[in-house]
Amino acid sequence: MAEVDVTGVDAAAVDAAVADLAARFRAALEPPVRAMSALDAATLRARFDEPLPEHGLPVEEVLADLEERAGGGLAGSTGGRYFGYVTGAALPASAIVEAWTAAVDQNVGMWPLGPAAVELEQVTLEWLADLLDFPRGSGYFGSGATMANTVCLAVARHRFGLLHGVDVKQDGVRALPELAVYGSDELHLSDHKALRTLGLGSGCVRAIPIDDDYAMRVDLLDEAIERDRHAGVEPAIVIAQAGSVNTGASDPIAAIADVCERHRLWLHVDGAFGAFFRLCARTAPLVAGLERADSLAVDAHKWLNVPNGVGFALLRDAVLHAETFGGSAGYLTPGAGANLHELGIEASRSWRGASVWAALKQLGRAGVAELVTRCCDLALELVELVEASPVLEATAPAPTNIVCFRYRPAGWPEGAELDALNRRVQAAVAAEGDVFHTGAQLATGFCQRAAIVSWRTTSADVRALADAVERHGAAQAGGG
Repeated sequence: MAEVDVTGVDAAAVDAAVADLAARFRAALEPPVRAMSALDAATLRARFDEPLPEHGLPVEEVLADLEERAGGGLAGSTGGRYFGYVTGAALPASAIVEAWTAAVDQNVGMWPLGPAAVELEQVTLEWLADLLDFPRGSGYFGSGATMANTVCLAVARHRFGLLHGVDVKQDGVRALPELAVYGSDELHLSDHKALRTLGLGSGCVRAIPIDDDYAMRVDLLDEAIERDRHAGVEPAIVIAQAGSVNTGASDPIAAIADVCERHRLWLHVDGAFGAFFRLCARTAPLVAGLERADSLAVDAHKWLNVPNGVGFALLRDAVLHAETFGGSAGYLTPGAGANLHELGIEASRSWRGASVWAALKQLGRAGVAELVTRCCDLALELVELVEASPVLEATAPAPTNIVCFRYRPAGWPEGAELDALNRRVQAAVAAEGDVFHTGAQLATGFCQRAAIVSWRTTSADVRALADAVERHGAAQAGGG
C-alpha cells in the first residue's frame, strides 16, 4: 500500500519552517521591549477567534501566523523588569533544550517511550536533592509546585492511612478517621488545591497565626495539635512554607520539625521558590531544617529560570512514594528501566526534566547560588531605595527576594483611601508597561510587591520600579 502523507509537508517546506523558527527563536531570546502587554483581552481574543480552519496552512507559515496574532500581547516575563508574582525568565540553554525535546517528543511515563529521558530525569532529581541538601530518596517532575504539592501530600495521605490501618488506594478517604492539617495564615492556595483534589478538603486545615515576621507561631502549632487530639481529631500533616509568596518569609522549619517528630506527623515543605534560600549565605538560616522534611515541593520555573510548566517533588521515603502511585495495565509492557507514571498522577507527560538539566548544566551549583544571592541583594537595594524615599514606606520585613512597600504621601493615614491609591498606582505602572509588578493585601493594607528571581534583573531595573511607583504615585495622589 502506498504511503499517504496527510500533512502535505515535504522536506523543503520543513527546511523553510525550521529556518524561520531559528530566526524567530533567536529574536525571542532577546529581552522584551515591554514588561506587560498593552492590549486588552477583547482585542487579543478577536485576533484568534475564527472558525476552525477547514484546510491547513503550509507548515512554513504557521509560526508566522501565530507570532503576528500574538504580537503585542505577550507578557514581558523573560525580561529583567517583570517583578510580578514570582516569575523567572527562561535561560537560553533551557529554552533551546525544551525546543529540541519537543521535536524528539519523548514520553517519560514509560521507559520504552523515552529511555534516555527517563534516565536523565532520575539523575536530575538527584542533582536537585544534592543542590538543596535534601536527602536522596525519590522524586517526580510535575507541571509546577501545585502538582508537586499534590504528589507529596498524596504520599502523606497514604502514610496516614497506613498508620490507621487504612488502604487509601483501595478504600478511599471515607475510610480515614477525621484528620487535621496544619499551616500558617500564609498557607498558599496551591496547598489548599492539593488538599481539595485529594479529597481532604480545605476544612481540615488549621490556620496557625503568624508572628511579626510573617512566620508560623510554633507555640500555637503545638497547642492546636493538642487541642485536636483532645477533641478526637487525628493530627496528620504540617505544611511549612519556605518562602511566603506575599512577603518572602519562611516558617521556622527546624522548630516545626521538632514538633512533627514529637507527634509523629508528616512534615511537608512548600518551597516553591524559597527552597533555594539554602544557596545564599544570608538567607540559608531562614530554611534551616529543610533536610528534616518528609517531602518538599519546588517550582523550577521560578528561581531555576526554566520555561513555564516545570516543578518537582522530593520525598524522603521512596517506598511510600512508589506505593502511593504504583499500578499498571495489561497493555503497558515494561522495559528495562523505571516507568515514571507510577510516581505521579499523569500517565503520559513531556520530557520536563530536560530543561532543568539544561539550566543546571548552564549554571552549575555555583551559578545557581550566585543567581539566588544576586536576586536577594537586589531586593536589599530596593529596600534601600524605599527607605531613602520620602513617599515610599516598607509594609513588611524583606529578608529574602520579595519587597512589599507602598506609596504614602505625607499626612495620609492607613485605611481604604490609601489602599485605593496604591491599587491605582499598581495599575498605572502596569499599564505604562516599562516595568510590571503586582500587589499584595497584608494586615496593614494593600501594598506594592516586587519579587526578584529573574536572571536578567539588574540594579537599573530595580531603580526603574521605584521611580515608576513614585512618579505614578504623585500623579494618582494629585488626581485622586
